[in-house]
Amino acid sequence: MKLRSILRTVARQEAAGVGEAARRAAESLRHDPRVQDAASRLKARAGDLGGQARARADEHLERLIERRHTRPGEAVPDDVAAVLAQRRREREARVAMARARAALIAQGETPEQRRVLTLLADSTGWAGGQAGTLRYTVLLDRLAPSGDPAAEMAIHRALWTLAERRVLAVSPHGEVTACELPVTVEVRG
Repeated sequence: MKLRSILRTVARQEAAGVGEAARRAAESLRHDPRVQDAASRLKARAGDLGGQARARADEHLERLIERRHTRPGEAVPDDVAAVLAQRRREREARVAMARARAALIAQGETPEQRRVLTLLADSTGWAGGQAGTLRYTVLLDRLAPSGDPAAEMAIHRALWTLAERRVLAVSPHGEVTACELPVTVEVRG
């Protein structure tokens, strides 16, 4: 075997080892609660900005529709007014759900609690999520996929702290549901 062939083989093996180490590091960072908390906050902020842009676009579209279907000095036709009123109700419902989602997630005091509440909001209809059941074991599997006892204990602690504060409820069958929010909840930014 020539020296050149040996050097190529060694270089390939070292490159593969470095790539594998980088993949392992990226995987461990992806499951770090601080990284997930920062990512969820960025995602929520992007969602807020997108919602604000959609609301402005809807209002602008409604003004254009009103102008198009009315003549100066005349009232908006009943069918157009009904469609516009329906659009406004739907938009207000979306805004209310977004506020409820933000208020629910804001109940979390630690990154683990916020991660639990984010998943819970995703399965809570009144918080803008897909209505469905979320099981305790599914929460553990998604938030502590490594099975690390310390990570699982942090999630257990977050769940039971939130349950004691009546932010969520856990049924005897393991279903986790969000409790209705009090009327005077402050959203921390």
